[in-house]
Amino acid sequence: MSDAVEPALPPAVRIPLGAHPVVLLAEADARIRQGLTAQLAKYQVTVVHCADGAVALLEAGLRQPDVLLVSADLPVLDGTTVLRLVRHRLSVPVVLGVGPEDTAQVAPALAAGASACVARPYRPREVAQLLSLADRGVRSWDQPLVCGPLTLDPSTYEVRMHGMPTARLPLREFQLLHLMMVHAEKVITREHIRAELWGDGASRSNTITVHIRRLRERLGDDPHHPEIIQTVRGVGYRLVPPGS
Repeated sequence: MSDAVEPALPPAVRIPLGAHPVVLLAEADARIRQGLTAQLAKYQVTVVHCADGAVALLEAGLRQPDVLLVSADLPVLDGTTVLRLVRHRLSVPVVLGVGPEDTAQVAPALAAGASACVARPYRPREVAQLLSLADRGVRSWDQPLVCGPLTLDPSTYEVRMHGMPTARLPLREFQLLHLMMVHAEKVITREHIRAELWGDGASRSNTITVHIRRLRERLGDDPHHPEIIQTVRGVGYRLVPPGS
């Protein structure tokens, strides 16, 4: 397909899909499609599969799903292109799935109107939460979080300290900071962090430790005597707003 030709969305037709929410999943990897479908079935979520961006674009216009979950790396039309074209025609929430090599697409995707970006492999619980928010018409994941001089804005993928932007955070670290700011002043166990950020996916035993260390560095927290992200030995971590 020529880069100059973009398939148009068909006329919007609402097909009765029952009471269960519907996710249109645009994903080239069949194993990810099958795995996520099986997991989301636990939440009574129906999944419509698309293996490339062009088919996803057509199906989105035809079915108008409750949420469109698009991999950044898609054949024919990439995820960001699908996102941009869907935004011209529909108001359906679009979530971009971002792999380790796709981090640079997060900011452009949010600027193009993505409702959120989530890390691949996907966490079914997070997708179910997005469905719930979309069903209620609430966009709370877009709302900035403020902890003292520390601000995180999911809608622009920005973190600021004393009004100055920090270095751009990789998606996992951004999600980790978001989680800790939501639960500021409270202890978050390592098990909670692992479940929220990695779900049932395997991760090395030191993965959380490494991400915490990198996040401290980006926030200017003393790695030897951290004051912002404090370690609660044998339990987990606690975020204390700077200056508290």
